Amino acid sequence: MATATDCLVIGGGISGLVSALELAKKDHSVILLEASARLGGSISSVELLGHRVDSGAESFAVTRSDALQLIEELGLHAKIIEPTRSDARIMFSNKLYPIPHGLMGIPSDLNDPHVIAILGTEGAQIARELDSHSWNISDEKSLGEVVEKRMGAAVVEKIVNPIVAGVHASDSYLLEIDSVLPGLLALAQQLGSLHLAVRQMRASSGRPGSAVSGIVGGVYQLISVLEQRLLGLGVDIKKNTPVISVSYSNADKKWISRTEQEEFRSESLVVAVPAHKAAQILHNFSDLSKSLSQIRAVDVAVVILAVQAEGLSEQPLGSGVLIANEGAGVAAKAATHASAKWKWVKDRFGDDVEIIRLSYGRNGILPTDLSVLKDWARQDLPIIYGLHGFKILDSKVVAWPHSLIQMGVGHRENLAQIASFLTALKGLVLVGAGLGGNGITGIVKKTKEEINLLEMESADHE
Repeated sequence: MATATDCLVIGGGISGLVSALELAKKDHSVILLEASARLGGSISSVELLGHRVDSGAESFAVTRSDALQLIEELGLHAKIIEPTRSDARIMFSNKLYPIPHGLMGIPSDLNDPHVIAILGTEGAQIARELDSHSWNISDEKSLGEVVEKRMGAAVVEKIVNPIVAGVHASDSYLLEIDSVLPGLLALAQQLGSLHLAVRQMRASSGRPGSAVSGIVGGVYQLISVLEQRLLGLGVDIKKNTPVISVSYSNADKKWISRTEQEEFRSESLVVAVPAHKAAQILHNFSDLSKSLSQIRAVDVAVVILAVQAEGLSEQPLGSGVLIANEGAGVAAKAATHASAKWKWVKDRFGDDVEIIRLSYGRNGILPTDLSVLKDWARQDLPIIYGLHGFKILDSKVVAWPHSLIQMGVGHRENLAQIASFLTALKGLVLVGAGLGGNGITGIVKKTKEEINLLEMESADHE
């Protein structure tokens, strides 16, 4: 006997929860299936010294209003907080430099003293000369290739790669520029200059591209509040319920989703899981499954430390540091000084304890034995922060397998192909990171758009 519902949502991360919320608000019956024992996906928390802190996403972009609107709807708007500090650094060859103004490390001003400090006078002059040439980008598709041709290899190695590694856990030569920075290449071609395109794109934003906010007490609170709201709207949430296959019945125009124990039949189906899992679940739709399997996601991990150290409370590196893979002798790709960045963290742990998040997984490569990351963190911490004595009071390791989409060359074309396959599969929606939205704000925006399109499609059929 199958369980019937208007809408079935597979996946209990932020995209699945928002999908269920939007559908339930429109008076649909909704069942949400989550394979694991908890909701939230990459939004989660751990306990350090008796206090909970974010172990996954710790902020959301405010350049668009989508996440802010969701937080207000959930009654958490009074807890929104801006970072106390946002002045991160770059570490290259064991030297620290302020991050120049730009986009994903591409400078907006090649005369910026911060750019000259990193590149040197000669390197900055080379960058200016290269970007003054007539537009000469033709076959170059990767972020690294474009920046190298227009500004030189030093800009890539010393500025772009550390920032890209921190954000995307990838080398810039592995990422498609049109996926990472949509519209930049076309604008640069129009203006004949990469740095002028960066400057214009930054200026057109209401707030800087890196502008973020957090939530007092942790972003992870979004998940429990969302869960309670869904339960209040009558959504049936089933955890520890992995879906093994999906098919479609032409006879009664229903989507059939199967678990080991049960079958669900629904008019609409939302698949809100990572692309590689969606490929497995949708194996009956071979073309779609093949395209989904070509979306590469890489592994990352964080080590969160509660530290006592003389000088660390002075916040020597501001909100954190992004680390170049050159000569630093540091395994981490980035470090966030959480108690410098967020006042609520500082208030919770007091003046004697500092919370540091060290990120690992450059190009998605992690050790087989994740327990060694604590040893790596113990070695990296004093090098990064210049500590001569310190005490680690507590620590946690959190791994995120297949969590960051590596948007390689051809990613946009693959997404377009996936979209074309979906046009023939009425009532099926795919949402989640890498499928048009990234970060909490991007995912919320894309999810709402897709659910609205689903509603319009349903209305047309009626």
